[in-house]
Amino acid sequence: MNRRTFLALAGLVATGCATEDRTGMTLWMWSGGLSEKVLEEAANRFPGLRPLQVGAAFKSKLMTNLAGRSHVPDITGLKGEDISAFFPNADEFVDLKTLGADRLREQYLGWKWQQGCTAEGKMIGFPIDTGPTGLFYRADVFDRFGIRGDALRTWDDYFDAGVELKREAFMILNLRMVFIMAMAQSKRQLVDESGRYIGGDDHVRHAWDLAVRAQRLGINAGMQDGSPDVNAALTTGKVPSMIGASWAAADLKSGAPDSKGAWRVAPTPGGAANYGGSFLGITKYCREPERAFEVITWLLSPDRQTQGFVDLNLFPSTPDTFARPELRQPDDFFGGQIIVDTFAESAKQVPIAYLSPYEVRLAWAFHEELSSVETMGKPPEEAWRDAQSRARRIADHVGLT
Repeated sequence: MNRRTFLALAGLVATGCATEDRTGMTLWMWSGGLSEKVLEEAANRFPGLRPLQVGAAFKSKLMTNLAGRSHVPDITGLKGEDISAFFPNADEFVDLKTLGADRLREQYLGWKWQQGCTAEGKMIGFPIDTGPTGLFYRADVFDRFGIRGDALRTWDDYFDAGVELKREAFMILNLRMVFIMAMAQSKRQLVDESGRYIGGDDHVRHAWDLAVRAQRLGINAGMQDGSPDVNAALTTGKVPSMIGASWAAADLKSGAPDSKGAWRVAPTPGGAANYGGSFLGITKYCREPERAFEVITWLLSPDRQTQGFVDLNLFPSTPDTFARPELRQPDDFFGGQIIVDTFAESAKQVPIAYLSPYEVRLAWAFHEELSSVETMGKPPEEAWRDAQSRARRIADHVGLT
């Protein structure tokens, strides 16, 4: 399958004109979710496999088609931040354990494997990539202040360094980033396994207080993700650090190319975390689930995950690949550093956390209130109370205790 064929097939779904022809096997994916080279190889290896690139609103389109039982793919991508939203409808997917998934479990990161499984133990998602985090920092700026990026192992260390350089720069891009990363370092999120809302517990308050502290210390730039100001600030060194996932390296390279060579990567202050990464699942409408599982396990084998990193910087979920030379190349943008080593250590230490179907909706309440603190000067305690009220309403609406 050449690129023209791939894009033509992509257009069928993107325009909402997907065919009902069931003679082949369809695979839904978003742009950049899997290596195009690997998909082309898969289409040649498995005759009848048709990779289709679905455009915007991937989750909504998949949920709508599943609900309507129309134009449902045989194999589908499932984004890491979305997969728990599909757990209440897990019966719409094949339990991959019934196809022999457990025999491959040892090849994959344990926490990532667990993320694809419901609380009842049904596996609907097979691991694609991961998003282990690290501290991206400007060595040129840090060096002027005598700050060692690899020595900032705690949030206190990180914030203290931010105070040191705040007469020249802001250490933090925005409060939302601090809250997200602190929560990602926790073994508990906003709902526990029993279906109880725990967003008012100490671990959430800790993440909130960290974010608010960055505001009080005056080390927060208050720049919203994706705004033009962000790239300018990263390029000039006005914001000389960013805590983010491995895939953020590509964002830095494309958004701040003129800062090539100045950046380095160190472990995340406060501990390892994951932010992002995806899965492949098989819908119950697939007529050949065994063959679909063969496709998935070939696509997501260590060799293909290595190729995915080379082509798209998709960080593997197969730890045996971390030491492969294809991954361990010096990166000129990061001053010749082999940045994979930092992310590999993070990936091995990510805490296993239960993710309920409602995490994203509940987290929105905290993000919105932190934005009010950041942009409108809302008192943090008032914002915390309002975040709890918002989240509690959502929790009550979806039936949490």
